[in-house]
This record gives sequence, structure tokens and C-alpha cells, in this order.
Amino acid sequence: MAKSRRPRGTGSYDKLTDEHGNVRFYRWRIGIFDPVDGKTRYKSIKAKTRATLEEKVDAWKEENGNGDALPPLPKRMTVKQWAELWLAGLENKVAQTTLVCYKLTITNHLLPRFGKLWINKVSTLMLQTYFDELSTTHAFETVATIRSHFRACFSKAVKYGILFRNPVKFTDLPKSQQPNLKILDETEIAKILEVAKNRTYRSRVEDDADEYEMRSNYLIVLLAVSSGMRQGEILGLTWPCMHGTQIEVKHALIALSIKNKTLKEPKNGKPRMVSIPATVAAELERWQKYQTAYAERFKGIYENPLSLVFTSPTGRPINGGNFTTHPYRAICKTAGIEGARFHDLRHFWASSALSKGVPVQIVSEQLGHSSIAITY
Repeated sequence: MAKSRRPRGTGSYDKLTDEHGNVRFYRWRIGIFDPVDGKTRYKSIKAKTRATLEEKVDAWKEENGNGDALPPLPKRMTVKQWAELWLAGLENKVAQTTLVCYKLTITNHLLPRFGKLWINKVSTLMLQTYFDELSTTHAFETVATIRSHFRACFSKAVKYGILFRNPVKFTDLPKSQQPNLKILDETEIAKILEVAKNRTYRSRVEDDADEYEMRSNYLIVLLAVSSGMRQGEILGLTWPCMHGTQIEVKHALIALSIKNKTLKEPKNGKPRMVSIPATVAAELERWQKYQTAYAERFKGIYENPLSLVFTSPTGRPINGGNFTTHPYRAICKTAGIEGARFHDLRHFWASSALSKGVPVQIVSEQLGHSSIAITY
């Protein structure tokens, strides 16, 4: 009868004897392939008796793997090493924006906390503790995204045989807290626009760059209130897309890194036409003339290669996060309105349009929703 083979990946047992045939000790060995340097290393455990050896092997397996299955890289690959391999493997396989988001999560969350640990030593309890801590300082959606990125990273390690189970899979998200949706009314919007236009949120205007920035800030807020466009669409708006009271929304500004920003298709991937009041269109025409004169005056300093409607005083794309955190928050605070998000301006436009009898289909199209069910 043919001798059965031990399943691959479980190691092999043998015994070493002296010249008289007496057993000196029993030994268990397993080869471990390391994809970092492409080499195979060997783990060996010895004991005086077979029973003791099996106990030692079972204990080692329990510590480093899952029962009879063994991780191919016990104590040899750190989380940092694996994360770098994982990210490198995603190049040209996922959207650029997706890759940027993964890199930010790895850099800001995974590596600072777990980067130096051996990957097979990262436990579900460690991860759960981290997610719980994050939930005290970050929004539920942010924690959910970070957890999702962690899970994707460790899941690929399981697929490649580096881990035998994904420790993130068994963690729980902190309880979701429904955001306090703030519905701005006409009076609050009027206060926000007044503060933005009169610049009372700033103590003084020091130079031409300040003047340029505050004019831009006001018009960004005004356009959001008047069109319902998303922040990225407003910051990615280019002059060729301006047609009087009609705006062709075919770009959104996205950040590939802190310094590198580019234009991409809007959220649902479909360009659309957006209507704005004639008074707002006139304001934007005056802004274009002002921007042109400003660019000419500071030629060599101001550069706007993307022909953006709204830029920094030097012509660079505006960082949406910075805009929300600094000027917009200061505007709302001065107006006496706490907790208002920039996205609430979009909600205001939608609710205002519906209250004035604009058909929901028209409102949905202007907002760029894929379905009127989203508008409702």
C-alpha cells in the first residue's frame, strides 16, 4: 500500500540517531518562502521524545498560525514590508484617486500604529482597540473607510498565503451616529453671504493676495448657494465651461497628493448643464476680468495653466479641505452659525428649489444625481 504524503505546508518529522542507532532527538522542519527577498528559510524544532516534539510544534503553530496551517512568513515580514508590496501591486490596477486614498490610510494610520509589528502578530483585539480609539476623534464614515482599507490590505495578504486569516474581518465598527443634518434657512444663508462679501471674518486686508483670496471665497460660496454644485465641481470649474447663465459641469478637482491636484469627471461620470441666476453670472463675469488683470499684474508669479475659475493667489488649485476648515468655517462662525458644512449649501439650494415648485426631475438633473430617488 502506497505511503500517504503529509499535506504540503505542514512540515516534516524525522529523528537523529547516534552510531548505535539510539535516538538522540526528534526534529520537525518546515521551509518558509519569503517574497520580500525571494529566499526560502527553514524553521526547526527539536525534542527528546516524539510526543514532546508534537506538543512544541502544536504550540508554535498556535502562536504563529491557525491550527495545522502555518503562515509562510512567521516573524519575518513586518506590516510595513507587506503594505509597501501591496501598494506597489495596485499601481495601474485601480483608479489613481483610489490608490491615493489607500496610500493616505497606510501612511497616516496603519504604519504609525502597526508598521513595525510582524504581520502575523497583528491581532483582532489590537485592531478593534485602534478603531475604537479613532471613533472618539473621527467621524463614523472616516473610521469605516480606514477599516475598509485595512481589510483590503490584509485580505490580499491572506490570498497570497502570508496570513491564514484576516484579523480585520472580525472587528466591529463603532456604533454609527447619525449626523446632525443642518438645514440652513434663507436668513442664515443671507448672513453667510453678507459676512463673505463684507469680509468681516478677517480682521484686515493686508495686500493684493488677500484681496484676491477674499473675493474668490465669496464667489465660491455664492456659486454653491446659487447652483447646488459640489465643492469639487466648483473648485474644478474652468472658464471654457462658463456660458453666461449656463455652466457645463464636466470636471471635478481631486487631490492626488497634498501638492498634486488634477481634474476628473464629475461624481457620476456624466457632464451636465447647470443654470445660475443672471446676477450671479454677472458677478462671475466681473471676476473673470479682475482675475485676468491680476494675472497680468503678477505675471511670473501667478500661473493658472488649467484655466480654473477659482485659484489661490498664485494660481494654484484650491485645496477643498483647507477651504472648508479655514475661510468657510470662519465665515460661518462670524455669521453666528455653528456646525454648518460646505455641503449644506448644496442641500439649501435643493430644498429651496423644491419649495419654489421646481420639478424634482429638474432639481435632480441640476444636482447631478443618478436617480430622483437620491434627490428625495
